[in-house]
Amino acid sequence: MVELKFYKVSGLDFKNTVANGTQLKLKNQVKYNVNYYDAEKRCVGKLEFRVEDETMQPFEIKVEMEAVFTYDDGDDQALVHTESFAQLFPFLRQVIHTTTSMSGMPGLMIPIMKLNPENVNINKANNDETVN
Repeated sequence: MVELKFYKVSGLDFKNTVANGTQLKLKNQVKYNVNYYDAEKRCVGKLEFRVEDETMQPFEIKVEMEAVFTYDDGDDQALVHTESFAQLFPFLRQVIHTTTSMSGMPGLMIPIMKLNPENVNINKANNDETVN
């Protein structure tokens, strides 16, 4: 069983210099890596998430988060990867919503994302994972 112990926002960049009333067409980019410490049955997830305008309007929000999780003996790393992402993602959504709503624009609520364990690549050399 994967359990979130704590998280922190390690980076937050926000740019919004578009004129009021400008229609934005937003796109998301996500990168999520997990480093394992098997002897301690814990891992550290590092999430980088960016929202920007597809038409290159001057709007961007970039959030970097780190979180520590514990897991059980025998837990599959691909499932730990996807479950840890699922536990951290609601906090990311809240950070983005709060940041944008405090800037004078309507709060942005990004869509829920789920990772497929079949798309997780595990790099055994350094115990990092990346999502394709």
